[in-house]
Amino acid sequence: MVEIHLYGRLRQFIPDSRANEDTILYFDLDGECTLQELLSKLHLKTSDVGDCFINAILAEMNDQVRNDDSVGLFPFNMRLIDGGMHLKHHPNLMKIHATVVSKK
Repeated sequence: MVEIHLYGRLRQFIPDSRANEDTILYFDLDGECTLQELLSKLHLKTSDVGDCFINAILAEMNDQVRNDDSVGLFPFNMRLIDGGMHLKHHPNLMKIHATVVSKK
């Protein structure tokens, strides 16, 4: 089962979700799929999301998602807190480790 953390405007897809609480969706995959395929299964478009993380690593749409992975989805209008958006497309960096802090 994939644990999907939704942030910002993406929380609206979960009934009764609140901004001051974790919004987590659990999704059972049959095998594995790409992040883009997962978004499609969730009825989301790639234009709905901005930064996406798989197991706390900045992800690309063609990265594989497997059961037991943790996925973080941020909407297109949210930016990395540390201002690191320029790193996302840096030619020398393939992946950026990120820590997603959530209040429990």
